[in-house]
Amino acid sequence: MFKKIFILLVIVLNLHAKGYSMQNFTWPNGVTFLQFLENSNIPLRLYYNLSDTDKELATEVVAGTECEIMVDEDGILEQLLVPITEELQIHIYKDKSDNYALNFTPVIYTQSEHLLGVSIESSPYMDISKATGNSALANAFSVVFGKVVNFKRLQKNDNLALRYIQKERLGRPYGQPEIISGMIEENGKSKYMYKYGLKYYDERGKISERFFFKLPIPGARVSSKFSPKRFHPILKRYRAHLGTDYAAKTGTPIKAVADGRVSFVGRKGGYGKTVEITHANGYKSLYAHTNGFAKGLKSGQSVKQGQVIAYVGSTGTSTGPHLHLGLYKNNKAMDFQKVVSVEKEVQNVKEKQEFAKLVKEQNEKLQMAMGGFHNPEKFVGFDSFIAF
Repeated sequence: MFKKIFILLVIVLNLHAKGYSMQNFTWPNGVTFLQFLENSNIPLRLYYNLSDTDKELATEVVAGTECEIMVDEDGILEQLLVPITEELQIHIYKDKSDNYALNFTPVIYTQSEHLLGVSIESSPYMDISKATGNSALANAFSVVFGKVVNFKRLQKNDNLALRYIQKERLGRPYGQPEIISGMIEENGKSKYMYKYGLKYYDERGKISERFFFKLPIPGARVSSKFSPKRFHPILKRYRAHLGTDYAAKTGTPIKAVADGRVSFVGRKGGYGKTVEITHANGYKSLYAHTNGFAKGLKSGQSVKQGQVIAYVGSTGTSTGPHLHLGLYKNNKAMDFQKVVSVEKEVQNVKEKQEFAKLVKEQNEKLQMAMGGFHNPEKFVGFDSFIAF
């Protein structure tokens, strides 16, 4: 650890000696990756030379993403890091010939497991935020417990306990925390939730999430699966595909995967003609490369699960007619194939034995969290710092 800190210090000092400075900025709302390159006087070939898959990936940059930029003493960009997912980022840099180059690299972060114990003063969200300085954790708790606890019935001095994993980057919480288990008292009755596999279950092994998705094109063949970060052994670089592709003929109807509200209808970079729908519990679905939209479809309109919203096409950077379906939760890309079918409860004997063991282990950890004696150090935001 000391060696890493020493090397980092040397690098930072060298950057200052050469007139370089590292800065952080937030990706602006409504600005595409291509527009950003143009506004920053970076050659547009960096985008146009990308493969179709990587052009789609560049379209995934989300407004509000915290990015890093290194500039020289004249304000000329030397390096740029733009996270696309929690695992992968765009890296723009000057090569040996002093020309701009682009590749995709893993995001460097650390992660730690924490215990948190909080006594309710106002609300779980406010009290968790106050204790940790981490609003993402407060939101994650609300999502996990939102369907099993009536927050309006909580009383002052009710307790909650959490065991969770948090990533850190640039000295601050990064990405979405993963809640492993949790407990909250509601009028003296303790209610528990445990992560088992990809879902959350209560102490009886019943699933809490009853939000079901249906296929956008029933019977269609999956032509390309979700892949958040994969090192290509031949190309020797990282690639990703943040969605599920369904092969179908041009004009095939595309159906909404769940009830929701249309949040975007129009062209979206490499995705071409695109529809986005927001759903309950922080979910969003994206339907790209469409040939056209359902008659009268507009932003702000409510849609029902199974309602036709668009038709298969090949607009944007697409090599043939297909639907690119993206699913997101709290702006984090998810594998639709893993959540389209949701288990209702822990069922077979082996699962029940595994789950019973998990409950026992987690309850012991949650008991340790009570009282806040093992709470993590509170994160305190700050406005400016040197980043690497």
